[in-house]
Amino acid sequence: MAAKNEVTSEEFADFIGSVSASINKALWEYMSNERSDRNIKRLLGRGGFEYDSEAIQKSIIEPSWYLVEKGGKRIRPIITLLVIEALGKDPMDYIEFSMIPEILHTATLMHDDIEDGSETRRGAQSVYKKYGMDIALNLGDFLFFFPIKVLLDSKKLDDAVKYRILKAHEKHMIRIGLGQATDIAWHRALTDIGKITEENYMRVAFDKTGVLLGFAAELGAIIGGAEDADVERLGKFASMIGVAFQIEDDILNITKSELSDNKGGIGDDIQEGKVTLIVVHALNHAGKKDRDRLIEILKSHTKSKIEIKEAISIMEKSGSIEYARSVSKSIVDEALRLLDKSLPDSKGKNMMRMLASTLINRNV
Repeated sequence: MAAKNEVTSEEFADFIGSVSASINKALWEYMSNERSDRNIKRLLGRGGFEYDSEAIQKSIIEPSWYLVEKGGKRIRPIITLLVIEALGKDPMDYIEFSMIPEILHTATLMHDDIEDGSETRRGAQSVYKKYGMDIALNLGDFLFFFPIKVLLDSKKLDDAVKYRILKAHEKHMIRIGLGQATDIAWHRALTDIGKITEENYMRVAFDKTGVLLGFAAELGAIIGGAEDADVERLGKFASMIGVAFQIEDDILNITKSELSDNKGGIGDDIQEGKVTLIVVHALNHAGKKDRDRLIEILKSHTKSKIEIKEAISIMEKSGSIEYARSVSKSIVDEALRLLDKSLPDSKGKNMMRMLASTLINRNV
């Protein structure tokens, strides 16, 4: 006989499918490429002077929807809605708020592509390549703040709840900036990458990959009425899942011939000079000759397959890939312990466990 709160894989898939459709509908209502004065006013409100609606259409609405309609997993809004569900409220009553972390994520992708020089995103041209650097930069800035309007305009939440959400937004947006700044400095070798510690790496991983997953969970927890301690624990749970996901992504990049989501071929991270947990461990455990050689290869941003294979060999010899796997598992185990401390047993909580497993095992 099945336990009361047990969730089958079919129930989980049905929930994800249902909320994903609702999320996409909400995104369409707020950000669609459908030109109308109603959409402009929803985006911008009423001003003392008339907006040039065609200019806003071409520089805000059209490029926003261009990236949003390309898809993505919608993991962040799903996390928000799962937390609300686990806290005993109907997630469909708060669907518009689940867009907030997704819109922020969209903005970070636009800026990341510029900073990384990435010409493609989700199988198509990146926003800056299609629409221009100026539009992409300005649009990313706009989308960092637009979710605040979605929040403040709503009548569903009282001012105390809105304030808690704004404080969480402020905290996580600052972390995004600090994490990206550090990553850029490492990428450009502005600091001695040989001195980067595992703790330094974890900080950046939390602030880049984990941060908006954490915000998504905190958003759901605040809306669901959780106490501050549980809000923090749930945010950390989701952030840790994000970090474990990133570590697994880094492992895939040097152990598979091609990534599952078409990001590129084997060793792209080495070509980019990316500092991963695997790199940090290798630099701290390889002999001096191998260590110096690995630093040299990373700094060169080489496209040579021979040099990329040499770098991978150094990491393998140092036991760094297996070490990263063990760290990823430990992070997931600790994240699930935090989840257990934060929520009573429920179908929503068990679906969060299933989502974490699905993410780490690359089934989305």
